[in-house]
Amino acid sequence: MNVGGFRLSAPAEAELDRILDWSEEQFHAVGRMRYAALLVQAMQDLADDPQREGVGWVRPVKHPVGVYHAWHSRDHVPDPAERVHDPRHAVVFRIAEDGVADILGFVHDHMLRGRALRRIVRGNPFAPH
Repeated sequence: MNVGGFRLSAPAEAELDRILDWSEEQFHAVGRMRYAALLVQAMQDLADDPQREGVGWVRPVKHPVGVYHAWHSRDHVPDPAERVHDPRHAVVFRIAEDGVADILGFVHDHMLRGRALRRIVRGNPFAPH
């Protein structure tokens, strides 16, 4: 179990802002809050246990990164009324030497996963190259 928490890289934070802005445009402020709650829960779940069920490890470059679909955290959101029923993003992360889950970015279901992962890793200061 990892209790190191999580941190977002600058590219991941910018990407999260774009995802939540789109959610607000499509589903209003309530949709934004629901999706934000889900993604934060997914990141916290990874911080608590980066080997949890649903994590896949891939090597888009030299070092492996974890990919965890937010769908696996839907039932962990405290308020059932706030649950997102059909999330579309996976969290891309690595575990840093200090035990913190470094959030590198997010991959939408419709993206070409391999290409998206390489782009995320190459553009990320947290990711080892």
